[in-house]
Amino acid sequence: MSDVAFIYPITPSSPMGEMVDEWAAQGLLNCQGQKLSVTEMQSEAGAAGALHGALKAGAFGVTFTASQGLLLMIPNMFKIAGELLPCVMHVAARAVAGQALSIFGDHSDVMACRSTGWCMLASESVEMVQHNALVAHLVSMERRIPVQHFFDGFRTSHEVNKIKMIDYETIKELIDWEAVKEHHDLALNPRHPHIQGTSQGPDVFFQAVEAGNAAYADLATTFEAKAKLLEERTGLNYALYAYEGHEEAIHVIVVMGSAAVTCGETASYLARERGQRVGVLKVRLFRPWDPSRFLAALPKTVQRICVLDRTKEPGSQGEPLLLEVAATLQFHALHMPVICVGGRYGLGSKEFTPNMVVSCFENLAKETPRPRFTVGISDDVTNLSLAVGEWLDVLPAGTKECMFYGIGSDGTVGANKSAVKMIGLGTDLYSQAYFEYDAKKSGGVTISHLRFGPQPIHAPYNVRSADYLAVHKSTYVMRYDMTKFLKKGGVCVINCNWSQEDLERKLPMKMRRDLASKKARLYIIDATQIAVKAGLGKRINMIMQSVFFKLSEVMPYEAAIDMLKNSIKKMYSKKGETVVQMNIAGVDASLDGIIECEVPAGWSLLQDLPDAMGEDLARQMPTPSRGRRIPSQMNADAADFVKRILTPCNNLDGNALPVSAFVPGGRVPLGTTQFEKRGIAMSVPVVDMDKCTQCNKCSLICPHAAVRPFLATQQELGSAPDGFQHGSRPALGGGVLDNYFYRIQVSPLDCTGCELCVRICPADALQLEEAGKVVAQEKPSWDFATSLPDRGDEIDKTTVKGSQFQRPYLEFSGACEGCGETPHVKLMTQLFGERLVIANATGCTSIWGASNPSFPYTVNGKGEGPAWANSLFEDNAEFGFGMRKAFKQRRDHLALQVEDVLSDKSCTMSKDLQRVLQQYLVMRKEDLHDLLLPRGQSIYHQIMEKLAPLLEQEKDEHPKIKQLYNLRDMFGRSSFWIVGGDGWAYDIGYGGLDHVIASQEHVNILVLDTEMYSNTGGQASKATPQGALAKFAESGKATDKKDLGQLVMTYKNVYVASICVHVNPQQAVRAMIEADAYPGPSLILAYSPCISQGYPLAESIQHCQAAVDTGYWPLYRYNPELLASGNNPFQLDSKKIRGDLFKFLSQENRFAAVMRRDPKHAEELDLKLKQNVIQKNHLLQVLNQEDLQGQFSKLVEGLSEAGGAGDMITVLYGSETGNAEEQAKNLLQDLRARGLRAQGSALDDFPFEDLPNQKVLILVVSTCGLGEFPQNCKQTWLKLNSAELPMTWLGGTKFCTFGLGDSTYSQFCYAAAGFDTRLAELGGRRMLQRGVGDDRDEDRYYTGWDAWLPELWKVLGAPPLPLTREVPPPAYRVDSSPGHVDSPPVNDDDIVPPAATRLTLLTNRLLVPCDTGYDRDIRHYEFSLQGAPLSYRTGESLAIWPRNPVEKVEEFCSMMGLDAGQQLRVVPLEGARNWCPLELNVRQVFTHVLDIFGKPNRKFFDVLMLFATDESERKELQGIAENSSEGQALYRDLVQDFANHSDVLKRFKSARPPLEHLLNMVPSLKPRSYSIASSPSMHPDQIQLCVVMVDWKVESTQELRIGETTGYLSRQQPGAQVMCAVRQSAIVLPKDPTTPIIMAGMGTGLAPWRAVTQERVYQARQGQAVGPCLLFFGARYSKFEFLYREEFEKYEQEGVLKMFTAFSRDQARKIYVQHRIMEAGSQVADLMLRHNGHFYVCGSARRVPEDIYCAMKEVMMASERCDEEEAEAMLSNLKMEGRYTVEAWS
Repeated sequence: MSDVAFIYPITPSSPMGEMVDEWAAQGLLNCQGQKLSVTEMQSEAGAAGALHGALKAGAFGVTFTASQGLLLMIPNMFKIAGELLPCVMHVAARAVAGQALSIFGDHSDVMACRSTGWCMLASESVEMVQHNALVAHLVSMERRIPVQHFFDGFRTSHEVNKIKMIDYETIKELIDWEAVKEHHDLALNPRHPHIQGTSQGPDVFFQAVEAGNAAYADLATTFEAKAKLLEERTGLNYALYAYEGHEEAIHVIVVMGSAAVTCGETASYLARERGQRVGVLKVRLFRPWDPSRFLAALPKTVQRICVLDRTKEPGSQGEPLLLEVAATLQFHALHMPVICVGGRYGLGSKEFTPNMVVSCFENLAKETPRPRFTVGISDDVTNLSLAVGEWLDVLPAGTKECMFYGIGSDGTVGANKSAVKMIGLGTDLYSQAYFEYDAKKSGGVTISHLRFGPQPIHAPYNVRSADYLAVHKSTYVMRYDMTKFLKKGGVCVINCNWSQEDLERKLPMKMRRDLASKKARLYIIDATQIAVKAGLGKRINMIMQSVFFKLSEVMPYEAAIDMLKNSIKKMYSKKGETVVQMNIAGVDASLDGIIECEVPAGWSLLQDLPDAMGEDLARQMPTPSRGRRIPSQMNADAADFVKRILTPCNNLDGNALPVSAFVPGGRVPLGTTQFEKRGIAMSVPVVDMDKCTQCNKCSLICPHAAVRPFLATQQELGSAPDGFQHGSRPALGGGVLDNYFYRIQVSPLDCTGCELCVRICPADALQLEEAGKVVAQEKPSWDFATSLPDRGDEIDKTTVKGSQFQRPYLEFSGACEGCGETPHVKLMTQLFGERLVIANATGCTSIWGASNPSFPYTVNGKGEGPAWANSLFEDNAEFGFGMRKAFKQRRDHLALQVEDVLSDKSCTMSKDLQRVLQQYLVMRKEDLHDLLLPRGQSIYHQIMEKLAPLLEQEKDEHPKIKQLYNLRDMFGRSSFWIVGGDGWAYDIGYGGLDHVIASQEHVNILVLDTEMYSNTGGQASKATPQGALAKFAESGKATDKKDLGQLVMTYKNVYVASICVHVNPQQAVRAMIEADAYPGPSLILAYSPCISQGYPLAESIQHCQAAVDTGYWPLYRYNPELLASGNNPFQLDSKKIRGDLFKFLSQENRFAAVMRRDPKHAEELDLKLKQNVIQKNHLLQVLNQEDLQGQFSKLVEGLSEAGGAGDMITVLYGSETGNAEEQAKNLLQDLRARGLRAQGSALDDFPFEDLPNQKVLILVVSTCGLGEFPQNCKQTWLKLNSAELPMTWLGGTKFCTFGLGDSTYSQFCYAAAGFDTRLAELGGRRMLQRGVGDDRDEDRYYTGWDAWLPELWKVLGAPPLPLTREVPPPAYRVDSSPGHVDSPPVNDDDIVPPAATRLTLLTNRLLVPCDTGYDRDIRHYEFSLQGAPLSYRTGESLAIWPRNPVEKVEEFCSMMGLDAGQQLRVVPLEGARNWCPLELNVRQVFTHVLDIFGKPNRKFFDVLMLFATDESERKELQGIAENSSEGQALYRDLVQDFANHSDVLKRFKSARPPLEHLLNMVPSLKPRSYSIASSPSMHPDQIQLCVVMVDWKVESTQELRIGETTGYLSRQQPGAQVMCAVRQSAIVLPKDPTTPIIMAGMGTGLAPWRAVTQERVYQARQGQAVGPCLLFFGARYSKFEFLYREEFEKYEQEGVLKMFTAFSRDQARKIYVQHRIMEAGSQVADLMLRHNGHFYVCGSARRVPEDIYCAMKEVMMASERCDEEEAEAMLSNLKMEGRYTVEAWS
């Protein structure tokens, strides 16, 4: 009957809008002979505005809405009614969000509209909805009064029932065409114009309002007249006020909506069966209220009336219907002495059943009825609730009731809807269906309530006496009371993989007893296996549907199956013929799978006690999934919430909870999902740790945080379950990871089986296995893993790998399996979780994020975590904006308080507190945004953590300090994120979003773009792409997707990024961190795969990659801050289009369905889409150009083709000790100084998939140990060697490599050579021969570097010298304040370098005499491992971080004019190379951080030259930097003199770089590694070292100098804290202890052989068989240098060791180790060549490796009688087999 419909999706009204849109798409015509014009607006307010406009223009309009959507329409509703415009609004009445959101039905929304002037017509049933909808339109047409037609959301709107349809011809006959003409004539028209909507003053407004009274006069008569006309044609009669019940009732209930049906059926039953004088008056016309018709409908005998309202108006004397009835009785029925009471029922779709109706009548029958009450709940707070008695069955005889327990997304609900329609349409039976869902997006419980019978079914409540009960998931029998509602003699069917014999063990005791006592028939079927064989996966719906038809006997089975197959064809035709045939195959196979099971009579005697198997455990309070991670208070709150609310709700017993269980206001604790343990996955991933590359991508992509990496120490592994212990591997990546073992652990009960982790794993280390097996195996490991300490703070969170070691503050949500939204939000919580504030728009993110009782946002051990709140759908941007403004205001107030405290001299405080408050005030006064520390931590957050304990200690010193203490939470900067979907951001909330980003306020916006309204069922939004089928776009969306990113970039001051964590996770990490740090608004658009897009989400990783490759979803970042440094703010991260767009589109059913339906139309739309994609990427390529202004000019002029982006040079490094990293960072600076664009990172931190996109690739890679790859490049090396990579993979990339190594090792520069070769094999073009830097060269690796670098400039076409010679901007921000050198802001021992661990020195003992003139200092050191997170293996080394001597540092500070006691706050900026603590003093910078007494490289001289003010000094420095002949000579002199940074600065007195520059010019102190001299088996709690102190004389000055690290160690006393890390070495012992080992060591080279010998001795003492152990040891003097002599002699006596010594100075003829080896040559050769022996060498690199090698060559020649070449080949083979190992030091 309408011409136009303006719609906006909101549950539960959306199906009405979807239906009219689908009808229009199918070509159905309205009564005017046209297709209805359906338009989806950006919001309900927009829909109401458009509707108003259409009505004014003479069209008949309609809309459909609910809840707050209806409330948004209220302003226009007043206008429409005031202007007397005909219109009908159909409302699926729903609760309005208050203390929480509810999508379920009550009347709070419609009752909020009762003053708008709209008529309000209520419907009770499905059939009445059809009837009253037509009446509403007819009345509105004729009387020109708008009508709000409402019915209960879900209970009526989603009920399936059999009704008689009113045909179009009948409808046409009822239309008053004169009224239609009148409406057209009154429309706005310039041919006969008028004005309406004027502004009126107080002189006339009141009168004009009252003038409308006549329009409402006797409206009820018109309603009755139209209903009468309809009755004449259809036989349907629904009075406006209808009475049902006893003719002489004394007790009457007055009610509206679906509850009227329940009341009517119950009253009739009580009157008919029990003779009770009760009845029900059903109100349908609420506005205008007609007192006369109401009173006429009441029985004259009535004495007491109970009015039931489905809404609550806090503070009122009564709810709306009660007030109307009371007023009617007061004003119009003065002669009737009636008692009137009122009650509330059914809020939020709470069940309202016949026994509750009985309770209302019983209350009326009391001597003094309760005047105000609630019914259906247990109110033990205000005690308003009525007690409810036993169940009352009022259904017609012959009605069959059925219940189906399914799992969300298994298709059960859809199949049952189909079955009800089949039976209702295909038989004479009446049918009814209603469906219950929990809040999980997928995997939640669904309950289908079906009824069939020979008579009409009027029962708007759930089944409570089931003839047929189907349990579609076997685990439900343990979690829920499945037989609670099973009727006696009923049928019970369980989908399970059990045998009949298993039932005794698998079924809970109560269920077995119920089955027997109710004499039920029991059947089982493995529908899941049948579905898998048919190719249906987990969708068992059609299989179980055929089982239902077979066992329920609702209709003949054969006829049912034919109808079922026809419905399958109709239902799945959009998904293609293959899907149709798979479902039919499943139906055909189902009959053979049904097994009838005997129900032993003895089961009825079972007692109510848990049996030996603990079967009822699942219904008890669950165990949390983490141990020490929850703080005690939160643990108590969460546990209490779980006990009171979560467990009953999850057991489907939430309806029985009393009012006292809830907290007013709706606050709830975080982290309750950890208690659920749903166990919904059929298959769960299991990891093969031997294949795992430790990339952490499986954790990153897991939507539910059920796959995580864990780090454990050796000690912690000692108490781990076997599975966890044996599955742990040494952590890769270097740094702090060297201290731990690594394990990927899956939580089998929280996993949803989405497969994403399996699909993303680059090494196929994860495989799916049957869940039942995995749970028993992995659950103990998960429980142990979550009890481990959180180590996220130790690791850099700004990398993909590092981010996943951070706690996910979003875990185990109710999102769909494979959800594309949760990985983005989870990553956000990992980066900012402890300071995160989220304003969340209503939608998917709010439903999986906060649906009672499951709250997946959680907390850390301190109780910190995301603070989350939801307002509405439409106002989320404003909501979050208000949060941020309030926070800013409160922090400004805090700053004032701090300033007041610091200026108040009466306010005494400690210096520490004063200093930190001053630091905070400086940050606030300078309005600094939150700079991030190197590991991605917040400076403000660190300040807050320092202030909190200080304020705690001093809060009672002064009231003002106490005030600061009360405000202590405000010192940290919270990270504000406004989160929502595309429906909010692109449509309903766009106006607010636009306003917020224009505000310049520091808020971050994350839009999870699923390209449709996912939460309401997949309706189109402005984010929906052109050509895609969606609800409200059934023919394919005709318009292009809104480009929100480009729109927002036009503001030029907003950070914008387009990301997809599935494709480029590193870009996503960078974008989020950059957005959070940006001092203004930011917008991140995240491409989020959704099941509604129409493809399996298991394939979403590959699908997202295709979206990026085809240009469909470009990845980019726009950072306005880059403009300040003259850089392009726009960076395109996804480069060129290289995929097939049409192939990509065809894989999504939303595009494919349009192709199948109308190929020509689909082709037109897809071509337009492709054109738009190309144009968009064309523009982005232009934006990515360096010459942005020029490119835009060309674009405007139409002259630019916008080719590829300007060449970016990418420098990647693999570094173990920091040397390669330092050179790579120097190279980056040099490239940029020459005007080239360059970026750099560690190889493993760079997105591997982006390597082919790099134009120029430069690798700087060191080799560690015996050909080992550095930890931070191992993953890249493994991926490069994948056989799946094509030989043209790097075809567009030019590359070169530079290797650092030590030529004394056999695998010299092995890692660099490997990369160089492999890049060429993959199609890369080598632009320069590999450079080599040898640590043995005169100038170490700088010799090779200085020779290679000029060649690099040539091939790059770069100038040999930098373009500018200006002082570079500082890479550190340094703030200073006065201080004393002895009172630093941080204790010396609290300054811990990255990757270091503090160990306590136990022993520092000289091993040689010190008073005999002996010239060497050799010491034995012991370090305690007690309580330290370190472990070690035999043969490993210990890295020691030195500290510079305090007295020398103070002398240096004096020379440089620096105050050693000055206190500093150091913040790294872009380009910072060195780590540095946030706070320290000047002295600590040079004692703990900078290597000022280390050797400078040429780069140091180059930068130092820029600071020289003396021209001659400047020229000298320039000569060194430019490598001129004079410069070379000077540099050589400095090198020969062992000049250090301090020496250079002392020489060039005019060059005095400020501290912020020195921090980047001077490298940080590097650790020095020493072979561990102890065995972990013999000394598990200690690490022992044997170290000789290095010393030398400076030739020019004869000054004695000592080595940094050895000198530092020698000065330390027992108890000192030393910074250490365990490092791998070249020494790897054979796994078999019986394998012979031969060791050769000189001097302190004995250290590792002491450890090896101890290991063999320990094994022998434990009774193990050990092989021969030979030790060749050499030194100068046996008297002084026979280290550990007594110990070794003891080991010889035990028969484990055989020792050969060579002391060169003990006799005239010098004897060395090589001589002893040759003397024992036959034994050595025999062990090596015929017993698979291993040979090890340790000593100085100068001559030892070569001398030993020559000796071994002689041994081979003598033993095997071969020539030199053959002997060398033998030794080479030994090295290749890992049986000849050299560990040498320089």
